[in-house]
Amino acid sequence: MSKRGRLIVIIAVSIAILFLASGLSFTANGSQNSGQNNPGGYVKYTLDLFNKKLINGNFNSTSNPMDPYGIAYDPSNGYLYVADYGWDAVSVINGTTVIATIPVGLDPWGVAYDPSNGYIYVTNSGSGTVSVINGATNTVIANITVGLSPMGVAYDPSNGYIYVANPDSDTVLVINGTTVIANIAVGRGSGPWGVAYDPSNGYIYVADNGISTVSVINGATNTVIANITVGIGPQWVAYDPSNGYIYVSNAFSGTVSVINGTTVIATIPVGTEPQGIAYDPSNGYLYVANFASDTVSVINGATNTVIANITVGLSPMGVAYDPSNGYIYVTNYGSGTVSIIATSVSTSSTSISSVTTTTTSTSTSVSTSSTSISSVTTTTTSTLTKPTPSSVTTSTTSVWESLF
Repeated sequence: MSKRGRLIVIIAVSIAILFLASGLSFTANGSQNSGQNNPGGYVKYTLDLFNKKLINGNFNSTSNPMDPYGIAYDPSNGYLYVADYGWDAVSVINGTTVIATIPVGLDPWGVAYDPSNGYIYVTNSGSGTVSVINGATNTVIANITVGLSPMGVAYDPSNGYIYVANPDSDTVLVINGTTVIANIAVGRGSGPWGVAYDPSNGYIYVADNGISTVSVINGATNTVIANITVGIGPQWVAYDPSNGYIYVSNAFSGTVSVINGTTVIATIPVGTEPQGIAYDPSNGYLYVANFASDTVSVINGATNTVIANITVGLSPMGVAYDPSNGYIYVTNYGSGTVSIIATSVSTSSTSISSVTTTTTSTSTSVSTSSTSISSVTTTTTSTLTKPTPSSVTTSTTSVWESLF
């Protein structure tokens, strides 16, 4: 680092220390409400899951081990549940605040809500289990053994069952409450990944990552009735109630396949390695997380075209919509954060911090044009310790266990 660079760092750190010593609140901020004129929205806040801090604008954390994957909304309590793959836990978000961290099994991946019992189902890919969380108490009430590397999970309201994709065994398991009642083979080498339910026909759509198809399961009989060829490496699936179509992200094609019943009617180019997809009923758009582009593509379901791209955190994965506030939530695997996207124009730029913590800033720039200090990168210390997984001990070893 040059002498000038070292001097800038010293000045930034000194200012941060003065703020902390004086007892004033210090909040790190990312790009302040950038992209407000974007038709699909903009990142209004970034939620740091590890330090439980809310940050204005788009912000990329460093050295954050949470590695969030799947995310789902629970309408019974208004909370969002985030699978923290690297922390063997589930973060519970109320609006813009992390209110709980629940230990689950190893390498949690997918999340789904079951309105028939009020439970949240979390697939633990490293434990071969599904943790069942009671949303009323935010505690794990059961761990269901489901086999190797469970990933995608979805609820079928027509029969009240939970469907879990197991890519290592090429099967989809069916759960009733806390009991596995069926095991559906979806083809050798299929590597089933994401799962979604289509209420217009009662079918379950399963992305077969290994053979680039989508298996269609009839929930009435729990049998595969069709196989649809899509792009390369399909991973996540979502349903759009406004047009009745199924949307499938094809990670290795950089596209989204649009399915009507059992027919592909469109293929939409998006970013690099698209992953999670969610539908926003307030504007009729679909939001697609592009893992390798660090963006979210916004698709207009009426035209099946991309109308905007929103820069988010590093390696975005899961996406969910919160109807209580109209925000889109995007889990950033590489940042250990959740980007909170406002889908309507807002002029508010008030600095907000959900939790007061002691923070040491290593920012290389200090903003003097607003009432808060704006930083590019901060390093935050925390005494948070990794929780003990609640799942039954297995012989499976998580790579994260050896790192943290």
